[in-house]
Amino acid sequence: MNDHRNRLTLSGFLPMLLLTIAAFGLATPATADRNDPFGELAKDLNLKRSKNTGKGMPSIRGPFPDTDGLLFLGQLTNADLGVSRLIFTGASFLSDIWGWTDTPDPENPDYTEDYVIVGTSSGVAFVRVTDPTAPEFLGLVPTTNPDTLRNFWWDIKTYNNHAYWTTEVNNAGVGIFDLTRLRDLDASPPETRLQANDYYYGDKGDYIRAHNISINEETGFAYLTGVSKDDPGFTDDGLVILDLSDPLAPQEVGQILDIDSHDAQIVTYHGLDDRYTGREIAFVFNGGDLEVGIYDVTDIGPDDKKVISPIPLEPVTYPGASFTHQGWVTEDHRFLVVGDEEDELFGISDPRNPDLPDTSRTYFFDIQKLDEPEFMGYFDSPAAAIDHNLFVKGNLVYQANYTAGVRVLDISGLATDVSTVREIAHMDTEPRLPTRNMNHNINIFIGPWGVYPYFDSGTIAASDGINGLILMKLDPEP
Repeated sequence: MNDHRNRLTLSGFLPMLLLTIAAFGLATPATADRNDPFGELAKDLNLKRSKNTGKGMPSIRGPFPDTDGLLFLGQLTNADLGVSRLIFTGASFLSDIWGWTDTPDPENPDYTEDYVIVGTSSGVAFVRVTDPTAPEFLGLVPTTNPDTLRNFWWDIKTYNNHAYWTTEVNNAGVGIFDLTRLRDLDASPPETRLQANDYYYGDKGDYIRAHNISINEETGFAYLTGVSKDDPGFTDDGLVILDLSDPLAPQEVGQILDIDSHDAQIVTYHGLDDRYTGREIAFVFNGGDLEVGIYDVTDIGPDDKKVISPIPLEPVTYPGASFTHQGWVTEDHRFLVVGDEEDELFGISDPRNPDLPDTSRTYFFDIQKLDEPEFMGYFDSPAAAIDHNLFVKGNLVYQANYTAGVRVLDISGLATDVSTVREIAHMDTEPRLPTRNMNHNINIFIGPWGVYPYFDSGTIAASDGINGLILMKLDPEP
């Protein structure tokens, strides 16, 4: 979900919608879909509200009925994670998720422990998932202001055994947490509270908030997107670059202004365009600007200052752009995969885009020449939902597609033709809504917000807004 104040889209009305979701819960099968197959299932899932769930929708537990190619492993609901209801809404909610793999014994480097870090409407939760069938909640760093709806938006990344997170809560800073502290923690009751090691408030104390954080783990630079600062020279929703050389004391080293930055991926480039080999390239998903900005952000300033001066390359544009939300490059840096958060939603009413999709659409670009990106085409999912975050691992794209759940695409034939892209697995973690048509109603943003597929163990972690942390893996025998 977005929070860009300068563009009149659904994002501007999102807090109101979330309040409505909390107050009224789910659409009934009759209003959602006349052919809804979940009428009987609803009874089994115990959808009726109770005193224990307040006005908000209750979490439901897996395994989930609409699943193919993914195996359910384990789950912690919002209550299991210590997430309390937001004031005024009666709802609790999960947002972004990331992971960290620890090697706690230097004498036994083959032994590892897996952890997930989850953004919640109450703060940032930490979970050990080494055994994904029995995840262990370790504690939660609470929000600095529990009384604002901005607690819906959190984002987390890791670098050098530290977690860094942003939130849209004003003046909350960028949280910093030494992840090695988790080694000494055992499973805890939901009320367990942890403390961050430190917070970054801007070199001049002028940082207000950011929507997202991305980190190039090869160079140690963090990129804050959707930033607001108390600085008249800074354009709202611009990008700020931080040097993490001192993990507890980031320093601002650069900015990209006059863009509607929303999310980013930054790589040390090793693709086919040898003009940029070894250089730090940022792919910035510029939301309301309807483009992916490509920038050379290599440290080209004086060594003693490390001033980064971004060089813009040709931006990526595409037909049907409505809100350029997020994306990822393939591991060979040959292709760029993009999700647009609003194309499915506004196609019926946006005169600029007469041919927008009825189901989740994923866009593909050939970026073998960084200054001449080429739009290749798109893949339309068999399920109707707003797509949110996606990540590439090997030849697979893992997608968090809200009401349609976690979806997995095989892109192994992309170099031949975009028509070879196919869906090979899915798990609908929010089965209370149909997936055959768009739910243009108050429930459109429930389901998985994020997915993390990078554990070597094969565990896949998803953060479902209402139903909590859900762990799964690909079925070896689909």
